[in-house]
Amino acid sequence: MVVMCRVESPDVDPKRNYSLLCVEGEEALSHVKRRQLEKMGRHATDTTELFFDDCPVPVGNLLAQEGEGFKCTMQQLGRERLELCIKSQAYAEECLKEALNYAKVREAFGKPIGNFEHIAFMLAEMATEVEIGNAFLHVCVEEFVKGEDITMKVSMAKAWIAEMANRVAYKAVQIHGGYGYMAEYRICRLYQDVRVMPIFGGTTEIMNVVIARQLGLKPLF
Repeated sequence: MVVMCRVESPDVDPKRNYSLLCVEGEEALSHVKRRQLEKMGRHATDTTELFFDDCPVPVGNLLAQEGEGFKCTMQQLGRERLELCIKSQAYAEECLKEALNYAKVREAFGKPIGNFEHIAFMLAEMATEVEIGNAFLHVCVEEFVKGEDITMKVSMAKAWIAEMANRVAYKAVQIHGGYGYMAEYRICRLYQDVRVMPIFGGTTEIMNVVIARQLGLKPLF
């Protein structure tokens, strides 16, 4: 496993006292303790706290240069955020699909609920937002493949698409009514899983800070 560690030194720039280490082998891993965390969603993937107790790591397991851990990590944030945009978009599309399919088969007063104007308009708005997210995502992917700097656009996309996916998921649950609250329905699980997308890889608020700085502003924390 790759671990970012901090060296305690008051004389070193806080951004330069992080290093990346590769912790591997039975001897080293025997000094690592784990505590699995319970989460709201994404139950198919484990999230675990790691505790390192006198864990031996050879000098040769240093990745990049000493003190360059923060820099190396920051260089990969654009790629990570683009990946999260793709996942958020996929969640939004799946939530829309679940809501649309349900609205076509669930009947009230003798006709599918999707034929009622309010629900039909909800689905139309959801479909529009999903299509906008898809178009923006493709722009970011194309520019990334060309090697262009996508810092501002991917931050915009990460903020907007992740929040959009949550809006679509919320409306999809509403369309399902009480069934949407039941874990046996897929939309319930999607709703739980998508909530973390505006948090992963930098919160929506952090994305707005990045965007503001790209615009030449200096927002205060």
